[in-house]
Amino acid sequence: MKSAIRVAAVALLLPAAGCLESEPLGVSMRGRAHDGDELVQFSLLSALAAGDYAGGAPLQQVLQFGDFGVGTFDRLDGEMIVLDGDIFQVKADGTVVPRDGVGATPFATVTFFEADGQLDGIAAKSLTELDHQLDRRVPNAKRPVAFKVTGEFAELTLRSAPPQKPPYRPLAEVIDQQQVWTRRSVKGTLIGMRCPEWMGTLNVAGYHWHFLSDDRTIGGHVLDCRVEGAHGAYDECSSLLVRLPESESFDAIDVSGVTDADVDKIERQRGDDATN
Repeated sequence: MKSAIRVAAVALLLPAAGCLESEPLGVSMRGRAHDGDELVQFSLLSALAAGDYAGGAPLQQVLQFGDFGVGTFDRLDGEMIVLDGDIFQVKADGTVVPRDGVGATPFATVTFFEADGQLDGIAAKSLTELDHQLDRRVPNAKRPVAFKVTGEFAELTLRSAPPQKPPYRPLAEVIDQQQVWTRRSVKGTLIGMRCPEWMGTLNVAGYHWHFLSDDRTIGGHVLDCRVEGAHGAYDECSSLLVRLPESESFDAIDVSGVTDADVDKIERQRGDDATN
């Protein structure tokens, strides 16, 4: 792991961001040095939260920048899981669909997972307890970190949302349509991203977890879980690349109304806070 954070492209929507380089989505990876410690993000959480759901980065391009990560799909059609270089879509009815690279994402975060350390003996009675445990074991709060946790989960509470139609409503309203389901005794992998507070509305500060079962039939955004005897690994990212959409909808979206409370509702519903 390298020792410095490099922000290669940041939206000019951020206050007091200064003059920073912006790299458009059309730029090829050809000629760029591969950085296995780079976290690559497509668009901004604030833009997604404000309702910019249409189109976005091609899925094939997402795989050029990472083999591990989370996101969503065009029109907010379900939850995205990127694991071992493959993309899976979890639809609102819980169906898991492998994606062949055709399609687009309005928001995703990926990296090439190269473990910086191992995590054994993971046990937690809730997702919040898991977060706290990982904070103690991997305490650096200044760098983004990708987490992979594998085992048999005693219980999982998962969600996904149905595709949206224009005119698109803010995500905090759309999330009321989410479908929530519980599964028990499932073997699989948690795919997690932990972003530091300084990332602000670029992404979710804190943890963002998705799940995919070993048989690729169960998945979704994780609201809660119980697990014992799991193991995992973590990958600290030393640089951040934000790739901004080249679209009229992104240029026109108003993010000024996105609040911390909206982000809490969108990403941090846990346990009893989840609604059917």
